[in-house]
Amino acid sequence: MGKLIFLSLQQAVLILTTSILPAIFIKEISGDIGLSISFVSVTLIVSGIGSILQGFRIKGFGSGYLCPNVCGPSYFSLSLQAFWMGGFPLMRGMIIFAGIIEMAFAPLVKHLRNLFPPVVIGIVVANVGISMIPLIFANFCGSPYSNDIMLWQDVATAIVTLMLILSLNIWGKGNFKLFCLLIGISAGWLLYLLIIPSENLSHTGLPGISWFAIPRMPFNFLELHFDWSLMFPFLIISLCGTLKTFGNLAAAQKITTPEKTETDMKPIAGGIWADGFTTSLSGVLGAMAVDTSSGNVGLAAATRAVSRWIGIVAGVMVLIAGFFPRISLLISIIPPPVVGAALTFAIVYMVITGFQEIFSVKLDQKKIAVVGLSMIFSLCTQFVPELFAYLPKSLQILFSNSLTSSTILAILLYQFFHLDNAYALISKKVRG
Repeated sequence: MGKLIFLSLQQAVLILTTSILPAIFIKEISGDIGLSISFVSVTLIVSGIGSILQGFRIKGFGSGYLCPNVCGPSYFSLSLQAFWMGGFPLMRGMIIFAGIIEMAFAPLVKHLRNLFPPVVIGIVVANVGISMIPLIFANFCGSPYSNDIMLWQDVATAIVTLMLILSLNIWGKGNFKLFCLLIGISAGWLLYLLIIPSENLSHTGLPGISWFAIPRMPFNFLELHFDWSLMFPFLIISLCGTLKTFGNLAAAQKITTPEKTETDMKPIAGGIWADGFTTSLSGVLGAMAVDTSSGNVGLAAATRAVSRWIGIVAGVMVLIAGFFPRISLLISIIPPPVVGAALTFAIVYMVITGFQEIFSVKLDQKKIAVVGLSMIFSLCTQFVPELFAYLPKSLQILFSNSLTSSTILAILLYQFFHLDNAYALISKKVRG
């Protein structure tokens, strides 16, 4: 029981460290500290609920895997745009719409096995990690979503934290290996406090914040708006989020049941359904949109602690944390380099899991072409994003990150290069 608690705490800490986006969102809209605390708290509550639901699998709802929910960057820009156009009512309405789209897609997944052979699954899983590289290294260098000057203290903190986590994971024994991330984050935060002037943390207002409170958001929960001009962008980002969730669940399935030679679509469909429900719940409660966490799946792969009960207990911890405003306040001041180091460690194993899936089958010329072309063209979205600025706006979002573009290209190329196989199969059936 003690080991389960600490493993769950480690997963919960990673969820908490990556929940800084709601605080950034409130800064962008010039909100006060009270709104920031409430917004972070509500988002934590939804993340906790989603993580719990994902761990169960009841009549096709939920995946039964360790695949927690976090507030990721996928919906950040569009949510901000919706807020500027219509405040919280419009933002909430569009997030609910996105979640409904994902739930509607879930039943179809079970019938799309032919679109997701191991090679395509591997490409999707690997690019779930690769697509997070810009966010990770922005934090690693201490300047997420800003043009701040890079400080040597930030980079030093990130490097020391990352090397400590890796050292414990590689050479550590027993609990030191299992809890490498928890130890590393604690040490990294302490180092940051020692080498960064204390003035940076002197205005947190911690003494004036209550210990326990029910989050209060400044809107009428029954007031929801919808804007047709935002429908297509939210439709696309919902489908992209569904693909990301598919990749996370496929990776979770691979590390949980490595003996399976084929992807089992039923738990993945249940997981997508639960994820869509949680996304819509984000809109209902007024939280930032949440979806499944690549970092937490990567952490499970790194530590080989993959029990679904770890995710469920971690979800309970995060849910409870949402009712403690001081925790929400501390999240808003987590040192970005520590966040970057933790995510770097987790994503390394996510990317490698994807490549292992790709090379689990014999690669012929067709599969090599699918993997090579998908990876090369998708990485262009990371290295030279300005090239895609010339596309129509309706298409630009499809090439906004490597995950979306690689998934679309991999599916299309795989089907195209195997048209001769499909033709031969149809011909054989006609003759028979």
